[in-house]
Amino acid sequence: MTAELELRRLFLPHGEFRVQVLLAIVRHHWFIRLRWMMATAVLLLLLVERFCSPQFRRPVGLMTCLGVLAGINVVWTLVSQRLLGHLNAGGMPPSWVIRRVVQFANAQMTVDLLLLTVILRYSGGVENPMSVFYLFHTLIAALLLRPLNALWQGGWALVLFGTLGLGECLGWIAPHYPFVAPVAGAALYANWVYVLAGIGVLGAGIFGTLYFTLQISSRLDEQEYELERNRDAVELLQQRRSRFMQTSAHQLKSPLTGIEMLAGMIRDRAVPAEQVPGIITRIIRRCQAASVQVNELLTLARVQDEAASRHRTASTDVRRSAERVAGRFGGQARSKGLTLSVDTRGCAGVRAAVDPRDLDDCIGNLLENAIKYTPAGGQVWVAVTSVNAEVRVSVKDTGMGIVEESTDELFEPYRRGNLALAADIPGSGLGLAIVREVAEQAGGRIEVRSTVGQGSEFALSFPRCDAPEGGRENGRAVEAE
Repeated sequence: MTAELELRRLFLPHGEFRVQVLLAIVRHHWFIRLRWMMATAVLLLLLVERFCSPQFRRPVGLMTCLGVLAGINVVWTLVSQRLLGHLNAGGMPPSWVIRRVVQFANAQMTVDLLLLTVILRYSGGVENPMSVFYLFHTLIAALLLRPLNALWQGGWALVLFGTLGLGECLGWIAPHYPFVAPVAGAALYANWVYVLAGIGVLGAGIFGTLYFTLQISSRLDEQEYELERNRDAVELLQQRRSRFMQTSAHQLKSPLTGIEMLAGMIRDRAVPAEQVPGIITRIIRRCQAASVQVNELLTLARVQDEAASRHRTASTDVRRSAERVAGRFGGQARSKGLTLSVDTRGCAGVRAAVDPRDLDDCIGNLLENAIKYTPAGGQVWVAVTSVNAEVRVSVKDTGMGIVEESTDELFEPYRRGNLALAADIPGSGLGLAIVREVAEQAGGRIEVRSTVGQGSEFALSFPRCDAPEGGRENGRAVEAE
């Protein structure tokens, strides 16, 4: 398995887009068609030259080279037909098929560069400007294949052209055939300065093309990877949103169905008159439960829809927020026989980078849960502390606690602890989802510690956005009124 991955890393192109383009080239025979076009263009040029300079004759080797080009093109066509059986199956083919396609593309380029060199040999050598076609295959290899393949094609092209130029200059390859018959006496091919300059320019062009093209290709691969990752994230988000909407509809349907049923019983006089007040009370409770759920749905939607940047420009007095929210829940705690304490000593003037409305919602949701799941006679504490660059708000209770394996799921919408469900304690399951959303948007975090039967502690931490005020301790420890 490791060898397969290493082989893919070295020889197979990165990025699905590049693979798809390479497969399209093979499907549509682009290289093969281009080769026929080139052979036709060379034949036309030979006919024009024959008409303009009838006394000049090209060697038979050039026509032989064109014949070999045509024959190899037929072979490439047959090979591509065999590959098409695997490529037309639909979807992305397996790695071994892509590897065959890469080998096929490399083989074509390697042979093409050799035939191009032979054509240059019989039509001007280093004097022929058609040497620029060496760059064509180098560019294609850099765009569609791996860097190792591109370096091979570029190096192979430079070796062929250098061998041709130096061979003619030193007389190893003779005779020389001019590019254009009327300038046959120029003899630039024998000037070693011209030959070395031509080889150097082509080498600079080849490796310059490789460098810049490979840099661009690697950036495109990175962008494609980011887009692919974001696409997966968007699809996951859409799935979560779809499940959320379905669950929301189901959760809202339950109290509405109950209200409809109870109201219908009253309308149809299906219950004795003395039981009507009790049924009306149940209807009111169900309406209140639905109203709470709608309000929390609206709060969650608001938090998710607003820009997270609002927290970076916000500055909230955490002590005041904690005391204000705790004051709102004082009556509810007393009615249940709980002791609600607030400790903000040492935190006077300490401010956090979080939207004040969102911070109130977070503390409110944590306090509501603590009071709801703590039996009569228990205690609930709210504490604000400041440590280094963070402000921490913790809500602790002596309630039923949370089963350890449930803590990771508590922050998902409509997820509730097993003990709460078993005790049939009402709740929307959205409060902690709101808390987590705010914490993540503000660059903070939330931590949970819980022991079954002893209680739970939820701690919110936010970035601090002020400097300590010389040790002033104007905060207080009070029992909420």
